Amino acid sequence: MAQEDETPSWLTDSPAPAPAPPPPAQTAPAPSTFADAAEKQQPANVAAPAPTPAAPVPAAAPTDPTEMTAEDQQALRGEIMFMRFSNLVLSIVIVVQAGLNLSRFFTSPEFWVLSFYSACGALLICCLETQLSFVRTTIALNFGFLFNPVLRFLYYILLATVCYSTNDFFGKICAGCLVGLALYNTYVLIRYPAYRKLREQIAKEEDDRIQAAIRDRVRKEASSAMFSRR
Repeated sequence: MAQEDETPSWLTDSPAPAPAPPPPAQTAPAPSTFADAAEKQQPANVAAPAPTPAAPVPAAAPTDPTEMTAEDQQALRGEIMFMRFSNLVLSIVIVVQAGLNLSRFFTSPEFWVLSFYSACGALLICCLETQLSFVRTTIALNFGFLFNPVLRFLYYILLATVCYSTNDFFGKICAGCLVGLALYNTYVLIRYPAYRKLREQIAKEEDDRIQAAIRDRVRKEASSAMFSRR
């Protein structure tokens, strides 16, 4: 019995059992759509992209000087003073040019009429920029178009055509300066909507300084007269 058990398997007539076949490999099912494949490939912990913030809308320029910053108020004050100086100088030059053309009354009456109109237009600008207390209210009530950027631009262009029509080299120079000043005035009026209110505030400050100087002068004169009598 022991010898039969120790007989090798290749001496026996019965064939050896065949090895078991390996198990088939499991393949992943193909995704039905590209979206499903993207969802399976994307990790679960990745957050969705944040929405792009909308572009900020620029704020409109303030119409009240109290709403402006100190830097903007200082810049506007400088623009107002430069505008006043430029308009005053040019209006005086136009009045002088018109006065020179008045000497041609008998030889060229049409130039005299044009010079008269240019002098009146320049005097209106001069009175506007002097900001005298007894003239300021009248101009604001009757010539308010000078504070509108479009109407003021048209007024300066009209005055420039009158100066150019005088057929004078001096008048052509004044016309060119009027066109340049019209563009500058329009830019300032559009850039600073608070121009008119701050301009009136500056005019009131000037009136207060003048009144204070007059009162101080009167007080000094009265005190000196009182002590001189003693």
